[in-house]
Amino acid sequence: MHADITRLKQIMIKLLSNTVKYNKVGGTVVIDYALNQNSLRICVIDTGLGMMAEQLAQLFQPFNRLGRQANIEEGTGIGLMVCKRLIELMNGKIGVKSTVGIGSEFWIELDLMADTTQGPA
Repeated sequence: MHADITRLKQIMIKLLSNTVKYNKVGGTVVIDYALNQNSLRICVIDTGLGMMAEQLAQLFQPFNRLGRQANIEEGTGIGLMVCKRLIELMNGKIGVKSTVGIGSEFWIELDLMADTTQGPA
């Protein structure tokens, strides 16, 4: 796939740390993937509180902690914005779907490289 391994690690660490940080006690974290014809999608899924549509609309804005400033979780509110910028620099995509009371699924998608090791068909 087309990716800078250092940037990809940074993105995955941020998504995983957020998943743990905002999950509920006894919650679960799942890492999944989907291999499509032209891309790889990696999903980080939690069973946390989930987010409302209004929160999702503000999610990738810098310094916006979605009303969680008073909570015990530390953070500046720039992590997901940085992830978005890094994935875009690799011509990838990032997204999220979330349901209040059920949890969230963050995903990144990167293009696959053409297989140049095979000769003509």
